[in-house]
Amino acid sequence: MKLVSKLMLAALAVMLFAGSVDAQPMGYSFRGYPSRADPLVNQYLSARYDHLLQVSWRFRRHRMWRECHPISWPGLRGECLASFDQYEPFIGRAYR
Repeated sequence: MKLVSKLMLAALAVMLFAGSVDAQPMGYSFRGYPSRADPLVNQYLSARYDHLLQVSWRFRRHRMWRECHPISWPGLRGECLASFDQYEPFIGRAYR
């Protein structure tokens, strides 16, 4: 009988606390921007990414490593690295 009363008390407590919880609306931000869902923000960030790939050697090397390093097939990794030169050729100066 003690076990049943403890289970009933626990179930009652769960029901009392569960009713007061409200889901909050989902919201997110990206480095100070209100939402990436806004098309103008998305276009701006995309243009900024493309520009940095073309002029910043360190940013370009980091993105090449980050996007192509997880690929384990040697042929596909080479194609991934080559795609950077194909779609966003480097026009800045390389500081090595």
